[in-house]
Formats: sequence, structure tokens, C-alpha cells
Amino acid sequence: MLRDAQERFGERDQSYTILGFEFCGDIPQLWYPGNCRHIVIQLTISCLTNLSQACYQLAHECIHLLSPSGGQHANVFEEGLANHFAHRYVQDTFHFDMPVTVPSYQAARSLIEQLLALNSDSVKTIRAKQPTIYRISSGDIRAGCPECARHLADHLAKPFVR
Repeated sequence: MLRDAQERFGERDQSYTILGFEFCGDIPQLWYPGNCRHIVIQLTISCLTNLSQACYQLAHECIHLLSPSGGQHANVFEEGLANHFAHRYVQDTFHFDMPVTVPSYQAARSLIEQLLALNSDSVKTIRAKQPTIYRISSGDIRAGCPECARHLADHLAKPFVR
């Protein structure tokens, strides 16, 4: 999964050590124990008995592993890409659509898919200049994908609000 994400969207920041994953709580997320560049992937308890949900959540978190934020907030670009990748992964692996129940995640995915429709390599190109996804600006997006309209780039660069 992580290798697939890297092939599609650029290499991960290897200065972080991925320790593994655990099942806990109600919200999937990355945890940075000890603030020492270690990462634990946390999947929800419900994933213990739902393989497709576990794969969806893990695929989503794989995008966040590409350029860990250390706890900084994601932008729309990052959450949209995470949802796009998770959706595609589950669709390709299990042959069904995993519903997204939170409208802000669906909107973010729609925006990143508009960018990818303009240039399927745009994320890789953008990350070659700005590898830290949560720091990607509207200017970075437009420089990496000149076909991208300013309003789309501006929306993608905004902080993500759940």
C-alpha cells in the first residue's frame, strides 16, 4: 500500500520511523509518541472485524505517511489525496465503493480528483518541489500543474476543516 502511494505520489520522508499500527478509538490517525520522529498508525476498533474498512483507513493514513506533519493540521490537498487513494485502493482490491459519510472529506477528494484529471502526475511534480504536503501552497500547485485554475489551487491549499 505504502509502496503504491510512493510510486503514484512521490517518496515518503524517511526521517520518520513507522513503528506499526494499532486498533484503538473511533478516529483513525497518526500518533507521534515521544515527539521523536516515530509514528504509530491508529485504526479504529471496528477495523478488527472489517477488513475492507481497515484497508481503507490504512490506505488513507499511508498518504499522511508520505510527509508526516508531526501533528500539524492537514490542508485540503492532503486530505483529498488521502481519500482519493483510499477510495481507489478499496475499489481496486475489493471491487466496491467505500462510502464517505463526512461531506468535507468528499469535497476534498473531488477537488484533488479535478487536479489529477488535469495531469495525473501533478502530485508527484508538485511534491518534487515541495515534498511536505501540508505546506503545499496555491503557487506550488500552479507551478506543478500550470493547467490548474487559480480557484482550484486556492481551495486545495486551504487548511482542511472536518
